[in-house]
Amino acid sequence: MGNESQYLKTGGFSSYLYEDHKDFEQVTINGIHAKVLHYIPDNLKDHTGLPKYANTSDMYFRVGPDKSVVQGKYYINRKHYLDFDWGHRHTNKKGDGKTFPEGTVHVQEYSVTDGNVRFSHNARLMTDAEIKKFGPIILHFNPNVKFRP
Repeated sequence: MGNESQYLKTGGFSSYLYEDHKDFEQVTINGIHAKVLHYIPDNLKDHTGLPKYANTSDMYFRVGPDKSVVQGKYYINRKHYLDFDWGHRHTNKKGDGKTFPEGTVHVQEYSVTDGNVRFSHNARLMTDAEIKKFGPIILHFNPNVKFRP
């Protein structure tokens, strides 16, 4: 799990920036393999982001300063696809101006042609289909999350 300079199109990475978080086990729910990561260069401290590219899992999560899981990213073909975040208050600064309170999941989509372009100005609530598919995974890692304000 890593970023552009470590990414190998044939699979894996030249070096790894993330590894499994020691306090959380991997799970497969609804056919989606998920795990919590931490950033290696921070010497086991939590990092504010998740890798740009996936390795063997479909979904990665990270913990926040309070040691609870606060964000998850879903990847397709090893690239960012959806960002599920509830660890902070978010406001769409452009577009509709909607605000999402901390603790309630807001979704940000990534470009399907370039998984590094996130549409953060168009955050939205999870759809019913996303709640059905991803909700059990998110709740597994943080049972206090809300899907609606």
